[in-house]
Amino acid sequence: MAHATIRNQLKIMGNQRTIVGNQKKILRNQDTLKLLLGNQVKIIRNQQAIIKNQKKIIAATRGRARAR
Repeated sequence: MAHATIRNQLKIMGNQRTIVGNQKKILRNQDTLKLLLGNQVKIIRNQQAIIKNQKKIIAATRGRARAR
């Protein structure tokens, strides 16, 4: 009976180490995701600026075409 209890406690300790290791990995991945999300926001802003500029170019081109 005592051996089974000790064996179970050792298993629990091993499982707890695994859980702690996994939690550390999750925290590291979250830090990486924060950086990626920040980059994605920058990309979206740049794409919005590009679209805005393209609209201006199209409007200016149409204006020149009408003037001819």
